[in-house]
Amino acid sequence: MSVNNYSFIPGSIKGYNLPLEKFIPPLPKSIFPSWIEKMGLSAHLLIDPISANPLLPVELASSGYRVLCARSNPIIWLITEVAASAPTEEDFSTVINRLLNTRHGNATLFDHLQGLYITPCVNCGKMIQPDGFVWEKGKDQPISRVYHCQFCADEGEKDISDFDLENLKRLGNLGIHRSRAFQRVVSGGEYEQASLNAALDCYLPRSLYVCMLLANRLESLSLKEDQAKYIRAALLSVFNNAHSLRHWPPRDHRFLQLSVPTKFFENNLFSSLQNVFQHWKHINSAVKVSYWPNLPEESGGICFYQRDLTEKNKLISNNIPAAITTIFPRPNQAFWTLSALWSGWLWGRKAVNPMRSALSRRRYDWYWFTKAVHIALKRIATSLQDNTLVLGILPQYTPNLAFGLFTGMHTAGFELGGSAFRASDEMLQCQWEKHPAMKSILQPEVNLRDVINQFLMDRGEPAEYHRIIMQTIIEFSQKNRIPVNLSEVKESDFSRIQNLLKQLLAEANFLKPFPSDLPGGSRWWLLNEKDIEPPISERVESVIRKILLSRKEIHLQNLDREICEKFTGELTPEPELVNTILQSYAAPKPDDPYLFRLRTNESANARERDLKEVKDMLLKIGKSFDLQATGNSIINWKDPVSKNYLYIFYPTVSAEISQFIFKHESLGNAHQVIVFPGSRSSWIYYRLQHDPRFASAVENGWHFLKFRYLRRLAKKDDLDLQSWIELLDSDPPLWNPPTQLQFL
Repeated sequence: MSVNNYSFIPGSIKGYNLPLEKFIPPLPKSIFPSWIEKMGLSAHLLIDPISANPLLPVELASSGYRVLCARSNPIIWLITEVAASAPTEEDFSTVINRLLNTRHGNATLFDHLQGLYITPCVNCGKMIQPDGFVWEKGKDQPISRVYHCQFCADEGEKDISDFDLENLKRLGNLGIHRSRAFQRVVSGGEYEQASLNAALDCYLPRSLYVCMLLANRLESLSLKEDQAKYIRAALLSVFNNAHSLRHWPPRDHRFLQLSVPTKFFENNLFSSLQNVFQHWKHINSAVKVSYWPNLPEESGGICFYQRDLTEKNKLISNNIPAAITTIFPRPNQAFWTLSALWSGWLWGRKAVNPMRSALSRRRYDWYWFTKAVHIALKRIATSLQDNTLVLGILPQYTPNLAFGLFTGMHTAGFELGGSAFRASDEMLQCQWEKHPAMKSILQPEVNLRDVINQFLMDRGEPAEYHRIIMQTIIEFSQKNRIPVNLSEVKESDFSRIQNLLKQLLAEANFLKPFPSDLPGGSRWWLLNEKDIEPPISERVESVIRKILLSRKEIHLQNLDREICEKFTGELTPEPELVNTILQSYAAPKPDDPYLFRLRTNESANARERDLKEVKDMLLKIGKSFDLQATGNSIINWKDPVSKNYLYIFYPTVSAEISQFIFKHESLGNAHQVIVFPGSRSSWIYYRLQHDPRFASAVENGWHFLKFRYLRRLAKKDDLDLQSWIELLDSDPPLWNPPTQLQFL
């Protein structure tokens, strides 16, 4: 198996409050600056040739780096420019007030918009602004409203009122506004028009009416350049709040398809317009923005370039060192189609041109993704020196998209140096290096059996299908089994890997499946367990325990990063694993839930005393039963007549118990007992749930006995061997999982 020393970089606990966050691929805070510092690239020009997340260049520039950023999607570009200017709440309120103070008939726009959503409070009868209205798909009127009354504090979801329905009817026929919304964008063929109509179907008539009213009013305002950006940013937030893709009750999900839920929520757009600033405050001081060929100054900044410039010009000179830092977006037809729609509303038809291809695209699969990645990176490759480093992140990754990413990068001239992923975070991180043009030389076939065998041996515990196929894909890329030329890539390549893997997983003489109800389904393990490493979970525990014993106190984020530094590539542990182990040894401080301090009873001296006490108790109890009780690190109880072992006790202060479970041979029908601190309960429970090989092994004559429960048993005056047998399993490891802390 190829060496993969890339260490996953966890993002900061505090993330970004991103505009359009349900559409845009997430940016875990501080990952890229940490990589740049680690690799010694602070003096390099950082290039983002994809520009999928608008805050990435802002984060880098505000850290003092120079960023060259592709400008394609007008919506992404707008968010980047506005965020880079570090707007204040006053900047937004000034332009919004100017907009709302314009006239609409005999009233101000403020009064008109306010009247569109006003509703009576059920409790006090006063007229208030609701949060919004609840609809059922296919109905021509809302079924309820949601509000928080500022007068009487009544709140919640209430039945729709006659006033609400009459107020909605007063708007009349709103069909003309859909026509205007369509005409501001369309100029293409039949499928493009169908895509736009699908997007417009995601807008209720009242919401579309407000969007068009605001878009039309934008054209009549006379604003300075910065003010024009702020008002467009404000309207963009309103347009995003206006669509009907939000489930009711609220559900945490990303919008990938233009599909209105069965039950959805209509936001109050008057309130949305007044509260837009909360999504636009990201940095404390502005960063400089320029346009190619005016590259950023040494002190940092952002420079935008048009992608088609790379076909005619070399973007940077040969003496400028550079690195690529980018986020690869998961194909998102919903966002790309809506971006075209919103661009037309904000700037007119001309602004839609960069998004035309998205409107005509019918299918997004790994093969399309391969070509998209290839084109984006091939364009910039001619401007880069050999050995240029790349850090790329693929959020919401799937195995097929990961394969498309690796294939697209390889055919563009970038060789994979390492990668790591966290399935629970849906985050794949990869590092590449630009290589000179390579000839297409057929490499030796990858032996998938050896890959899987070595992968499971290194993990020391079963793995789900997702991890196995991801390791297979990574190995294919690192062994250069991916074609050098894009023309040699076939649409069947990924399915071929899947089929090969499926055959191996079905081989009865190679792997053993363990059915599981956990996410990811069944786990697979080796039939031949020769030369396997200790379980990865135990190795992680060992490192965490040593860190806590030496420092006594550590922040969850710092611990997570240290663990990822030690366990790289395919061994990257999941956040839940790190969190569960940490909470079994340490407790959060009252003033900071992410700062953990080693419990006083977990010190090395305290646990040495516990072990001695436990061993002494086991020897004493055994002798009180008239048994032969002997041993030091392991305590044995024997029948004095038959000399048969009755109980074998393994006292331990950790959950590193595979040495007992898997390596100690059973002595006759003896009961084998792991004796452990009660604070390790959640951790052992986690292992029983996530390691089916471990869970299966302990079913055969193994028991778990907590220190505290042993102390209680030792104090019973009437304790005899029969009551011991009956009471031994009365305090199982855990039935309540530990508190889960949010990493990102």
